[in-house]
Amino acid sequence: MSQQSLKQRIWLEAFTTDLLSFIPSLTFFMGSDVETLEKSLNFYRTVFGVDDASLQSLAKDWGMSVDQLKAKMKSPNVFETTKKETNVYVKELYYLKLYFVDMVTDDANALLKEISHPYLHTHTHTICTYSSSYTPPNEDHGYLESSFTAYFKTIATENKIVSQETINLIEFHLKRGNIYGANSVINATLKNIDDIPINIAVTGESGAGKSSFINAVRGVGHEDEGAAEVGIVETTMERTPYKHPKIKTLTLWDMPGIGTIKFPPKDYLEKMKFQEYDFFIIISATRFTKLELDLAKAIRFMGKNYYFVRTKVDIDLDNEKKSKPRTFDRKKVLQQIQSYCENTFRQNNMDAPQIFLISNNDLSSYDFPVLMDTLTMDIPNEKRHNLMFSLPNITETAIDRKHKSMQQLIWLEAFKAGILANVPVASILRDDVKKLKEKLIHYRNLFGVDDESLAFMAKDFQMPVGQLKKLIKSPDLLETKEEETLEGKLLKYLKTSLSANGGLLGLDLYFLKDFYLQFYFIDAITEDAKVLLQATCSNKLVQTQPTHSY
Repeated sequence: MSQQSLKQRIWLEAFTTDLLSFIPSLTFFMGSDVETLEKSLNFYRTVFGVDDASLQSLAKDWGMSVDQLKAKMKSPNVFETTKKETNVYVKELYYLKLYFVDMVTDDANALLKEISHPYLHTHTHTICTYSSSYTPPNEDHGYLESSFTAYFKTIATENKIVSQETINLIEFHLKRGNIYGANSVINATLKNIDDIPINIAVTGESGAGKSSFINAVRGVGHEDEGAAEVGIVETTMERTPYKHPKIKTLTLWDMPGIGTIKFPPKDYLEKMKFQEYDFFIIISATRFTKLELDLAKAIRFMGKNYYFVRTKVDIDLDNEKKSKPRTFDRKKVLQQIQSYCENTFRQNNMDAPQIFLISNNDLSSYDFPVLMDTLTMDIPNEKRHNLMFSLPNITETAIDRKHKSMQQLIWLEAFKAGILANVPVASILRDDVKKLKEKLIHYRNLFGVDDESLAFMAKDFQMPVGQLKKLIKSPDLLETKEEETLEGKLLKYLKTSLSANGGLLGLDLYFLKDFYLQFYFIDAITEDAKVLLQATCSNKLVQTQPTHSY
């Protein structure tokens, strides 16, 4: 992440909260402000490789003390300055962040100059050896960068879970042979992917199907624990959060319809804390009102995305088929619904956006798959992985995208661990097996082929769980027969995975056996998810409408 990129991000945050209109000279900071600033400073130091952990590694590699390095830097001591010294620079939160970025950039440049200083190289080569965290410029580690670059070139832009800026920064460290620096950035990136919250606002008139939509997206039945109540007349003026059962960082917010609150759209957004949401889903079961269109304008003006969703199209089709059985034309009816919604925008002098026609009872039909693709493409890279895994397995494309996303995560974990040696096809220890079992359970859960999901699926489609288990392979990946050992079975998987994935790594870059086995697991689980999708969609197996999404 570059200095300019961070500055742009900070300035956008400042504009969002109107902090740039006036800077009061006598503002004092609350404890929470200082805590926020410390977190920002620590993040910037980590991104630029000047955090304490990086300094300790650099000091060890160069035969210097950490204090010697810190003496050339400013950022470690920023919170030790007096109030008078701090006031010289800035008074406001976001100006301090800009100041931190400048300071950390200077620190990174100072360390870079120190690395290149001939005196340092002359006096350290006799007292220390270079470790993997730093390699002299003349040592050839270009294969690391080329292998990393080659892998991410195989990933389509819309599927990447890491921003191009982060990829460039990792490549920069790898090109210089600074493995520790690359791992530091990857570690921060993985933590961000795991921890960053995703908040989705769902708004619309009472009875439009908001609760059913929220339940369907989360794969929760209407009678399950934690389900949004369906068919209840909206009386609350407050937003209601619903956590995703598998992706704990993702929350869908049921918002009171703007028509139920006598506020202008701008005031509605402020009361509903619009700045907390990644995007808005605006739902209607008929046509969108002028208030909802005005709300969309306000959302766009404030720099957020919105998506118009027309629900209950299955009911419209059924009604039309019953009333006009001889002339019923499904495609024509759907087009009429689309045109009816678009006319509302034209009548209000707005360009009609894409309107997604869906049924909360049948997500695989109509436009819900298109909506899924649109949301995952529009959301920032670091949030894409968790959003993707929060969505149901309703198409093979969705399953494949999850597969690609999980592959990237495993790659990044491998790089973070600094696993750069050839894979030793040796014994597999008991601890290895325990970790692999945990990973296998985790992957089955994410892809919706775990035992609980199979039980729900069997109930929905009125078939024995055993019949579904016969179709898939992942439950038996770590089960052995009498004539084979678990070690032998895993080594066989390892050989298969090396053959399939070795080309992706390029040149001499290989990872430890655990990561190749994880690749093998997600390949098998992805196939299981596809097999189950095909089975449950076939006419032989589908007997009732499902109430869960997987």
